[in-house]
Amino acid sequence: MSQIVWMLSLVPDSVFVALTYIVFALGLGLYIASKLVQWIPVIMQYRIPAELIGIVCLCIGAYFFGWRGNEQKWLDRVAELEARVKIAEEKSQQVNTVIQEKIVTRVKVIKENVYVNREIIKEVAGAQLDAQCSLPRSTVSLHDSASRNEVPNRAAAIDGTPSGVEASRLLERVVENYGACHENTEKLKAWQQWYREQKTIFEGAVK
Repeated sequence: MSQIVWMLSLVPDSVFVALTYIVFALGLGLYIASKLVQWIPVIMQYRIPAELIGIVCLCIGAYFFGWRGNEQKWLDRVAELEARVKIAEEKSQQVNTVIQEKIVTRVKVIKENVYVNREIIKEVAGAQLDAQCSLPRSTVSLHDSASRNEVPNRAAAIDGTPSGVEASRLLERVVENYGACHENTEKLKAWQQWYREQKTIFEGAVK
């Protein structure tokens, strides 16, 4: 049966519709004729075969008419969904462009702020901090361990001897880390916005 349906699907719509109407009309004609010939003795013997063939043709015509109509309905639905998805993809691309530009702009501002803060450290704050503060080894050990998401061992954590690391370098690293944190925050917000807008676009396309 599936092979027959596949073969029929290859027939052009106009030809298939014409054949369906011909079969349906033939069946209706034979069925009506079978009821009329019972008053004509000469051809009365063909009444039952004509009636059966007419009924079969009517059933085949009705089936093909319904099947083709149902198939066309689904084809129209698929075409409509494809058109909606195409529009959604265009909107999605526009959203991608807007969000990408927004991320680039915000990250650029953050990087510029980080650069300015580092310059302030180099020119003023760093020199002032280094003149008044000396970092012990415990501070450096704690910073390094935290950067690896670890806990320093006790001996390193309580070592108060000078580390030789300038405090301004630690301050620079803090500024850089805050900048990276702000960058990641902006990117996360942008991706959340992207997801919400994409979800709205494509859910609206398939409703």
